[in-house]
Amino acid sequence: MKKFMLGVSLVVLLSNHVGIANAGIIDLKGTSWEKHAKNECGLDPYLLYAIALFESKQRAGGAGWVAPSPWALNNSVYGSYYPKNYEDAKQALARYMKASKVTDIGVSQVNYHWNGKYVSKPEDLLDVDTNIRVAAIVLCNAIANMPDDIVLAIGSYH
Repeated sequence: MKKFMLGVSLVVLLSNHVGIANAGIIDLKGTSWEKHAKNECGLDPYLLYAIALFESKQRAGGAGWVAPSPWALNNSVYGSYYPKNYEDAKQALARYMKASKVTDIGVSQVNYHWNGKYVSKPEDLLDVDTNIRVAAIVLCNAIANMPDDIVLAIGSYH
């Protein structure tokens, strides 16, 4: 029942922010989403993917499709930026970090100020696998801290 309520809560939460878009079937078997969701605390990999989709979504392929952006950046100084490749992201990240350590980085928009302790340097979060691993840790910690209110736990992600 708890998993069902978690799924319903997530759908309601995301439907308010994502808007109408075409949905395709996404198979997360064998992906970083599945590996890190299961390894950290038994999360549903689709929950972890949904958070990344909400945090870093960008238009993809036309016709209303969206996908998580692998190198998205955001802070209060420069706002949101969606680099087209890793090198562009790395250069932009240096500028973002110089302006503010409170910067969201990568596919899951991991906030470096609060969660930088899980990596050696900010650039590590531009690696999609590392970013997803850290996001899983952050979300698992939030759920562990608020086991009786899963919606609040998900909402505290960052």
